[in-house]
Amino acid sequence: MIEHTHQKTGRKLVIVERKLVRNRGHHHTQIGALQKLLPSHQLYLVTGEDYDGFLGEAAARTSTHFSDLSRLYWRIRHGSARQKADALIRATISGNFLSLPRSPFGLELLKVCADLRLEADDLVIIPSADLGALESVCHFVERNNGETPHVVLRFLDPELGEHNQMRRKKRLEKTAHVLSDSNNLALFCETEEMSSHLSQQYGLDVQGGFYLPCSFDPADRVLQPERTNAATFRVGLFGSPRPGKGYERIEGIVACLERRAQTRPPAKPIEILLQGSSSEFEGCGAYAFARSRAGTDANVRIVSLSDKLSPEEFAENFLSADAILLPYETSIYGLQGSGIIQDAVAAEKFIIHTKGISMQSFLSHGNAVAANSDDEFAIAILRFAENAGMLTENFADARNYFVQLIGNWLSP
Repeated sequence: MIEHTHQKTGRKLVIVERKLVRNRGHHHTQIGALQKLLPSHQLYLVTGEDYDGFLGEAAARTSTHFSDLSRLYWRIRHGSARQKADALIRATISGNFLSLPRSPFGLELLKVCADLRLEADDLVIIPSADLGALESVCHFVERNNGETPHVVLRFLDPELGEHNQMRRKKRLEKTAHVLSDSNNLALFCETEEMSSHLSQQYGLDVQGGFYLPCSFDPADRVLQPERTNAATFRVGLFGSPRPGKGYERIEGIVACLERRAQTRPPAKPIEILLQGSSSEFEGCGAYAFARSRAGTDANVRIVSLSDKLSPEEFAENFLSADAILLPYETSIYGLQGSGIIQDAVAAEKFIIHTKGISMQSFLSHGNAVAANSDDEFAIAILRFAENAGMLTENFADARNYFVQLIGNWLSP
């Protein structure tokens, strides 16, 4: 836990979010959520080069070029023989062989600290931290001669952005002395599953439970559209198809739904909302099969949604769903959290998910059901379609649990 610095006035809050891009992912929602938790702090943003200013002017921007050079630094020191040779050649060609940065944005943090005159009770939060962010913070702490502000990192990926396990361990070893000597660094993640994993694997003192609202705040009353007399039952799979989300299983789940619906037609047609780019619904795309399921007469239909919905459009489509489908792979989501699960709980939606994924504390209130095979997913969809509207109290229990978690990473 960290000190309740938000009780003091006139303090500064620096949020480092290098992936902050308009209408993409949950990164933009984290800014507002942190402002709401720390209302007395003056906000400053440190962003990546692609940020277009939609949340206000950035106090600084991190350099993609610096990040690339930093990767060369670590490959030269901890890569395989081939990687070391390749990195040496690239560093020489770039003209930076003798001046490779040891971290992606440690020097930017030093400059921000100096420019904003950050003090010990100011706060720097990196809500989407990886190993490069940890190295940058350690670099910043070592180089800063004065008092450093309190720095909070939240890891979302159990690999910490470094896929090579040996290189990951060696890079973490280089940060150990700073982590052990500094009293103003705090490491967090979302799920307790991931916290336990990072502790066991690397001896990191990482606390779980750092959740931030995504598209919906569980503390707000979400106005649900009237679906009682709707002509269809809607199941949503939101977010662009990417590894780990199980998008390649959707065709099989839909096929199982169709076979069962032929034998026993559902009371309402089942609509599957799929979000993706236009190319994913064409040719050999992940959702190319959906073209033949868009008719209005079928018991199972597909509705395609753009992967570039505005926040308002995303919320409207999400709330129009009766259930949320999560055929996630446990190899990835067995440890890390999901913003879609948080949105579903906050918006009081039924969740149909792969057995064994993380965030079980969110999924154990009678608001969700687990499945393994494609047919089990199909059965769960059809059963809930028959009983929709009967689990309102369970949804409220799950949402209230989420409300209690928000801000728990700040000590009372």
